Amino acid sequence: MWFAVYMTGMIASLIASVYYSTTARQRGLHPLQSRMILGKMNVSLGVLVLLFGINQFTFADLSSLRIAVGIVLLFVGAVNLIFGLRNFFRYRQQWQNAAKNES
Repeated sequence: MWFAVYMTGMIASLIASVYYSTTARQRGLHPLQSRMILGKMNVSLGVLVLLFGINQFTFADLSSLRIAVGIVLLFVGAVNLIFGLRNFFRYRQQWQNAAKNES
C-alpha cells in the first residue's frame, strides 16, 4: 500500500513540477502570474523531496547515514513546501490586486 501511495505521489509531483516550470516561462504572462506559478512548482518539488525523505525511513536497516540523509531531505522538502506556499499566496494576492486596478 505504501509503495503505491509513494509512487503515485512521486510521479504526480514530478509531472506537476515540470508542467508548472514550463508554464511559468511562457511568453506573455504577467510577471506576478509567472511568480505565482513558480510558487506552485516549489510546492510540488517540496512534496517530492519530502517523499524522498520519508522513503528513507521505510527501509528495515536504518543506519545513521540513512537517518541523517532522511532528516536533511525532510528539512529541505518542508522548507521548499512552506516557502512555495508563501510565495504562491503572496503573488496571487498581488496579481489579483493588479488585475483589479487595471480594469
